[in-house]
Amino acid sequence: MADSAGGSRTEVLNPDECWRYLRSSYIGRLAVINGDVPEIFPVNFSVAGESLVFRTAPGTKLRALLSGAVAALEVDGLNPYATEVWSVVAKGKPEEFDGTRMTLPDSDADREPWEPGIKDHLVALIPTELTGRRFAVRSRTRWWPPVDFSADWL
Repeated sequence: MADSAGGSRTEVLNPDECWRYLRSSYIGRLAVINGDVPEIFPVNFSVAGESLVFRTAPGTKLRALLSGAVAALEVDGLNPYATEVWSVVAKGKPEEFDGTRMTLPDSDADREPWEPGIKDHLVALIPTELTGRRFAVRSRTRWWPPVDFSADWL
């Protein structure tokens, strides 16, 4: 663990721990570059081997995904007691799902996107970089409400 400037102790996750957390979740935020502009979309996903797979429809997200630019998927969670949180970020170049070399897990084969509409495009993000961290949650009374009401951010 490493101490941050605020005194919290952050643990850097190894790749196996990152994959364990990704397999335990199914919703995240997909970050893509649309021209010169970053865009972020909520997506529900499945883990297929060491790929993250999700469905999408034609539009901004699909164009950005297939443009050849790197994308990132961030997934966060907390333990059952809400005393510890984690965050995993997977970065890589997305590609169309290839059923000849990729297999969806049986339990997720029919996973439907939450948003209505037809999502005919199955996209895989094969991470070239996978990072994660975990840290204990402090009591809310320690950080909210702000003590200094003259702060610049108000």
